[in-house]
Amino acid sequence: TPDILAGHIGTALAKGRLPHPEVSRAAERLAVDPYESSERYGALRAFVADPDVPGLLAQLKASELRGLGGAGFPTGAKWEIVRNAPADGKYIICNADESEPGTIKDRFLMEQVPHLLIEAVILAGLVIGARTGIIYIRHEYEAQAEVLRRELERCHREGLIGPDVLGSGIPFDLSLFISPGGYICGEESALLEVLQGNRAEPRNKPPFPGTHGLWNKPTVINNVETFVMIPQILRKGPEWFKAQGRSGAAGLKFLGISGHVARPGVYEIPLGTPARELLDRAGGVLGGRALKAWAPSGASSGFLPASMIDTPLEFKALSQAGSMLGSGAVIICAEGTCMLDMALNAVRFFKNESCGKCVPCRVGSAKMVDILTDMTRGRGRAENLAVIDELSETLTLTSICGLGQVVPAPIKSVIRHFRDEIDEHILRGRCPSGVCPMA
Repeated sequence: TPDILAGHIGTALAKGRLPHPEVSRAAERLAVDPYESSERYGALRAFVADPDVPGLLAQLKASELRGLGGAGFPTGAKWEIVRNAPADGKYIICNADESEPGTIKDRFLMEQVPHLLIEAVILAGLVIGARTGIIYIRHEYEAQAEVLRRELERCHREGLIGPDVLGSGIPFDLSLFISPGGYICGEESALLEVLQGNRAEPRNKPPFPGTHGLWNKPTVINNVETFVMIPQILRKGPEWFKAQGRSGAAGLKFLGISGHVARPGVYEIPLGTPARELLDRAGGVLGGRALKAWAPSGASSGFLPASMIDTPLEFKALSQAGSMLGSGAVIICAEGTCMLDMALNAVRFFKNESCGKCVPCRVGSAKMVDILTDMTRGRGRAENLAVIDELSETLTLTSICGLGQVVPAPIKSVIRHFRDEIDEHILRGRCPSGVCPMA
C-alpha cells in the first residue's frame, strides 16, 4: 500500500533496516541445526576432547558432502589435501561474498545459524593445522556481519577461539573481512588477491588454493552453506546425513527462490527434491500464471523450460539437463516473460562485472551484449547465431575464471529451449511477449 511504501522510503532515507521476509521472520527450527541452544558447539567440544583427525575426515568423506557454493568439490577431500600439504602456515577462509543475482541463502544462514558456521570454521582450522580463519563477507551484508560479530565475541568469552581453544593448547583466531564489493570479488582466487591487498583479479590455475592459496600457503575455501552442514554430520553421523537426500543425492540443501513466485525466500529441502515441489512450497507462480521457464542457479545456470520443472535439484540431474546446481538461486519466469530479454540482462550483468583481466571475457562479453541488444531492437540477423556460437566456445575454453566461462550460458540455453522466440525477433522483427523495444 502507499502507506507501507512511504514507511519503507522513510526508513531507507534514515539509513534504517528494511524488512526482508526471508531473513527477518521469527527464527524457525531448521533440520540442519543439531543443537538445542544449550548444546551448541558440541561437535567442537567433542573433537577437542578426542582429536581424531582421520576419523573426522572419514566422516566428511562418507557423508558425500560437496561444496555448495558452485563447484561441488568433495569437502572431505579438499580438507585432506590441505591437511597433507607441507607448509609452515595454513589458512581457512569462509567465502560469504554471495553476489550471484537471486542468491540469498547464505545471508539467511548467517542470520539464522551463525553458530554452525563459526563452529565448522574452527573445526576446519584444527583439522588442517591452520591457526587463522577469515570469514570474507559481502560488504552489503551489514546486518549479517553484526550477527557474526556478536557470535564471535561470545566465542572469545567462552574460549572457543583465541590463544587456547577450549584448553587444548592450540591457538585459533577467527575474524571478519568485509569484501570491497563487485561480483568478481567472490571468485576464490580473486578473493585471495583482495585479502593480500591487491586488485580483485583471478589467478591462473593451476596451482590451486589447496596448495598455493593465501600468501601462497595451503588454504581451504568453502562457502557458508558448506560449513553449516558439517556440525550435523559430526553429531548425527554421515549415514543420517545421506539419508536426508532424495533422487540418489545426499544431504540437505538451502535454496533461494525469486522472480514470479508467490512466496519468495529461502527454503530448506532434501537435496534432490524436484523443482516443482520447491515451487509449490513457495506458493506457485505469482498470480496463478503459467510457468514459462526457470533457472536453477541464477544467471550462470541458464534457463530451462517449464517442461523440465520436475528435474531433481541436485548435481547430477541438473548437469544432465544442461544446467547446474551452482549457488542455489532458483529464478521463476511466468508466461509473458521475454526469454531473449532475460538472457540479455544476465549477459549484461556478467559484462558489467568482468574484471577485464582476460581478453575473452572483457571483449567477448561486451560483443555478446551488443549482439543481443541488436536482436531485442529489431536489428538482429540470422548470422548472429553463428557468431554467438563462436564467442561461446572461446569464452568457455579460454576465460581465466568461472565468470567468463558462464557468460554464454543464458543465451545458449534460450537458443536451445526457446528457439521459436529467437526466430520471431530475428526473422519477423517482433517480440512475442511485447517486452523488447523493437524498432
